[in-house]
Amino acid sequence: CEKEWDIREDWDRIMMRKLFFLLLSLGLLTQATAAAGQKIGLVLSGGGSRGAAHVPVLEMLDSLQIPIDYIAGTSMGGLAGALYAVGYTGKEIRNI
Repeated sequence: CEKEWDIREDWDRIMMRKLFFLLLSLGLLTQATAAAGQKIGLVLSGGGSRGAAHVPVLEMLDSLQIPIDYIAGTSMGGLAGALYAVGYTGKEIRNI
């Protein structure tokens, strides 16, 4: 019996890979830029209900204590970014 192709499973797998590489990159950038005195910016995209995928990213950034100096976003990413910019944590945004 063949497994039916499930676009949602593929989407989740792709997003988790992107999230992993994003966080790995941000971790490496944080260490490299701290020594150089550079800033870190975060851009969050839109996408309706998929915009909720930004919340785990923000929670992970909080847990890794990666400071975000600039944040921008569109649609749901803009909403999540605005809440984060005014001081809400990723966990608090999840509970809203």
